[in-house]
Amino acid sequence: MRKAIRSHRNSTRSGQRIPFHARLLVRNLLGQPLAPLSRCLDIGLGGVRGVAARGVAPGTAVEIELRLPSGREFRCRGHVAWSKWTLHPELLGTPRGNDDDASFGIAFDHVSTQDLLPIARLLVARDDERRRVRRIRRLHGLPIHA
Repeated sequence: MRKAIRSHRNSTRSGQRIPFHARLLVRNLLGQPLAPLSRCLDIGLGGVRGVAARGVAPGTAVEIELRLPSGREFRCRGHVAWSKWTLHPELLGTPRGNDDDASFGIAFDHVSTQDLLPIARLLVARDDERRRVRRIRRLHGLPIHA
């Protein structure tokens, strides 16, 4: 099964990511959809990781759109940094047994600090939540794993 998955990596990811599940629209620069029924799995200040029924080739310039928990639409341009997909899903089945045959990472390109503020707020909120959980565990004498 290892040879049934094609993997491409053009860059390495850096920076903190948080789990984030939302509908992800991926289009080329002409506005045509590239990855139908795609979903975001995690997000960070540098990019997003998504899954879809069909993969997108690394290096492809894309526009993405997703709705953040605040209700705000986040849109930006980027490029596909890496992708991994099942070569022949109709013959081999999908690796996880569902319709998500492809996963990919999209790196943001030329995004202003102002546009990244809602994502930065998500990261700060997660850190605050972790500190709160640690404090509560410490007060109640429980092991601290968060």
